[in-house]
Amino acid sequence: MTIIIHGENITQSRKKLVELIEQFQEAGVLIERLDAKQLDLATLEKKLQKTDLFGHTQAIIVEQLHSLPRSKKLTQMIEMIANSKMQLCLWEKRDLTATMLKKFPQAEVFHYKLANSLFLWLDTLSPNKNSKPHQLKLFKKAQEEHDEYLCFIMLIRQIRLLIQAINKDQIQGPSFMVRKIQSQANQFKLEQLLTTHSKLHQLDLKVKTSTNILTLSQEIEQLIINL
Repeated sequence: MTIIIHGENITQSRKKLVELIEQFQEAGVLIERLDAKQLDLATLEKKLQKTDLFGHTQAIIVEQLHSLPRSKKLTQMIEMIANSKMQLCLWEKRDLTATMLKKFPQAEVFHYKLANSLFLWLDTLSPNKNSKPHQLKLFKKAQEEHDEYLCFIMLIRQIRLLIQAINKDQIQGPSFMVRKIQSQANQFKLEQLLTTHSKLHQLDLKVKTSTNILTLSQEIEQLIINL
């Protein structure tokens, strides 16, 4: 049986993956985790044919298969996995399309989407002081539907996209999203965004080393006010 866990709500999808791993462990299933970026066809084929001499049930978890560039290799990997009789789990940090999911007709699928409140907040970010109360209000709403760390990750992503837009770098995504980012970027100066990006990097280090004095939520609020 194949299980697919996908969606941009990485916090919830990783939580589901951890739950699945715990279920496998409790059932005595041997687990092997594979990063698709490190896989080649021969290795994957070998893993999918692997048998356990002691009769243990086995499961393979493949992470970010659909993050690989489109290629003949990716097509062959998908075919191998779709035709395998092993217990498999695919974890993807992106939303899979209906066409992608169609390759796995028998799979049990868990989809974790981001709430609209998160995008509403990110779309309002601007240096306009008069809009700060509204930005903070929408941040609180986004935080109610997602945890503060996911809001932090998405804020980093948004600032990077805005920097790309100002630098006229190519932005990956639907055309409506690219136009929206480009319009929002027109409200900023590059120095403002680079300064904010540096602050986000410093905050990330503080969070990972538990040296931040304020909570992550409070730190984000300060960044919004000073943006």
